[in-house]
Amino acid sequence: MFFNRLKWFTIAMTAVAVLIVVRLIDIQVVRAAEFEALADRMLTRPTVYLSAPRGSILDRDGRPLVEDTPSADIAVHYAVIRAYVAAEGRPATEYAALPAETRDYLRAIARQQRRDETAPPDLDVAAHRDWLATAFADTWGLLAELTGTPPAVLLERAERIDRRVQSLKRHITARNPTVRAIREEHELHPLVRHADEQQALRVRLELGDQPWIRVQPGSQRMNRADETLTHLLGRLGSASAERIEQDPLREDDLRGLRARDLCGISGIERVCDLELRGTRGRIVYSLDPRDGPSEQLPASPGHDIRLTIDSDLQRAAYDIVAEGVQAHDHPCGGAAVVLDANTREVLALVSYPSYPAADYREHYRDLLADVPAEPLRFRAVQNRYPPGSTCKVISLYGALADGVLTEHSEVICDGPFNPRTPNAFRCWMFNTYGQSHGPRDATTAIRDSCNPYFYTAGDRLGPARLTEWFRTFGLGRTQGTGLIEESAGLVPDDDWMRRNRRSAPRLGPADAWNFSIGQGEIGATPLQAANVAATMATGHWEPVRLLLSASGGPRPSASDAAPRTFDANTLRPIRAGMHAVVNGNGTAKVARLTTPGYEMCGKTGSAQTSPRTLSNRWTVEWPDGTRQERIHPVHVGREAVLAEFDEPRPKIVGRHAYERFPTPGAEGGLPAHAWFIGYTQSKSTPEGAAARGRCYAIAVCIEFGDSGGQKAGPVARDIADYLLARQQEWGRASEREQELQGRERGS
Repeated sequence: MFFNRLKWFTIAMTAVAVLIVVRLIDIQVVRAAEFEALADRMLTRPTVYLSAPRGSILDRDGRPLVEDTPSADIAVHYAVIRAYVAAEGRPATEYAALPAETRDYLRAIARQQRRDETAPPDLDVAAHRDWLATAFADTWGLLAELTGTPPAVLLERAERIDRRVQSLKRHITARNPTVRAIREEHELHPLVRHADEQQALRVRLELGDQPWIRVQPGSQRMNRADETLTHLLGRLGSASAERIEQDPLREDDLRGLRARDLCGISGIERVCDLELRGTRGRIVYSLDPRDGPSEQLPASPGHDIRLTIDSDLQRAAYDIVAEGVQAHDHPCGGAAVVLDANTREVLALVSYPSYPAADYREHYRDLLADVPAEPLRFRAVQNRYPPGSTCKVISLYGALADGVLTEHSEVICDGPFNPRTPNAFRCWMFNTYGQSHGPRDATTAIRDSCNPYFYTAGDRLGPARLTEWFRTFGLGRTQGTGLIEESAGLVPDDDWMRRNRRSAPRLGPADAWNFSIGQGEIGATPLQAANVAATMATGHWEPVRLLLSASGGPRPSASDAAPRTFDANTLRPIRAGMHAVVNGNGTAKVARLTTPGYEMCGKTGSAQTSPRTLSNRWTVEWPDGTRQERIHPVHVGREAVLAEFDEPRPKIVGRHAYERFPTPGAEGGLPAHAWFIGYTQSKSTPEGAAARGRCYAIAVCIEFGDSGGQKAGPVARDIADYLLARQQEWGRASEREQELQGRERGS
């Protein structure tokens, strides 16, 4: 029985082996030429993918801020690019000198041309290959001449493409070592983007018959907005290997990122990259070139994105902030945020100064080097400032809600808060005028911004409970824009202290005193401050919204943080105090509105901060103990400093701030950022009640402006007056239109 089974098993295995051998003979001998032709055709006439136009970015009224316009891209096969880069811009004209992948591509073209009988006559195989190598080399000179692109620029672009492809290949082969070549090595890559009609026509006429170069339909991203929206709209950049690997659409042949693609790397372009990204087109060529393409799929654009931003308000607010910044003694920058308090839609996100979007690449180094102004910073959401007295409204709510103070509790302000430290923790009134406020209750403490009252509130709450209240009002977390630039601010806890403050690694009573008036390690963004103002106005905190649906309707926030409602009775004295800050004898009388029927409620802040470092003094030490010093701008790092020295290099033993902004005055002391947060309401709003009418929450921060009431308050006032006056004008226009329509119907 065993021998019978062995016999049949041997027969079966022999039959299988015979079939395999026959199949191999069929593939490698009988049909070898057919399969070789197929491989060559796939290499020399690869599937062509057409760039997908991105969707447009619109403002809340549907006006285009960024959109794609049709253009032409001139693409070159990667094998030819690889040869150009390998020869450092001096392409080899001999077959043997080409990189291996280029020789493979060249052999495939040569075989295909000989089969198609399109090869130059009277050339043997070796001469034909050298002729093609020369044609590869001549491509670059012709391309530079036909497009007006300097050879150095072509080489730089080719090197950039080569780096991206090789980086992606390393990522893929590290994960799957069996991969020998990736798709991008067999594709054409856009080398000259956005060619005009004349350039495209010249390339088609001179080089159109070469399989390694092609003019393809493309699109050009056009920024229709001015510089006031540059930070928010964001930029496009080449897709890195990491972005490609992490792309959720990487398995989608028509939507996944590839090494040659542009993708959003900042701002809205990044937040909404998947929606803005279109679907690329595809052209699949037949094996026989006489048959033409076997598939032609056009590219389709991505979805349009509609913002909550009012571009007219953004522009007006930017100009108002710019005027406010330039009006003080140390002009450098500022920010303003405007929210619809009821919907939490972001109407304006102003960061001054900004720059035209087209200037980024050409002037990047100059923009980076402008340390006082920091034009690259998206201040409204990115910069973390000490909030100063603006956060006293939170300190007071926490104290009233926890019962450590009541609405009518009086705290005596007589200058210093703690007798043991008479030169610290004093009221700003005492520091400025040598006077004190006397007894203050909840409402008058807000109106006069009396520090000892809030030191008392912080002391009784304790640092842990006080910081918990800060988090409840949205500090220490992002607000829901989804922007990669958005900072969470800082509300420190014991763990943070252990990691960052070795001298006092735990929160203590003095921290509660500092935090209660917005000093110390507490940090907030202008967006967070505006949302605090909206919370005071409406009685509830919720994430902000930056995007609308295509029809202009509401769209969920990018944050999943749960809304929170606050007690109206506890808010009442705080709102009354904020009303008195502007409309009573408070710290921001200059912020009173001129728009009939409306008023502002607010809170000022003057937050002490360290001067900005402009340059550093670096100290280096040589092995013999000799030391030298170098002065460099603050953005220059350790490696750049050491690069000044020849090998063997010294070691860096010190770095200290050399030049600061603003320069300390004769009296010394720290400069302060000027803050104002507030909200608009109808004058018919009962005292201490939730805001009625058109309620807009506004936060303004003027860097190194010192007085919040004098510098930031007028900026907030002018923004609010502009917005309310325009709304009233629209209302009057609507009434006139209705009246006119009524007359027409009557006639």
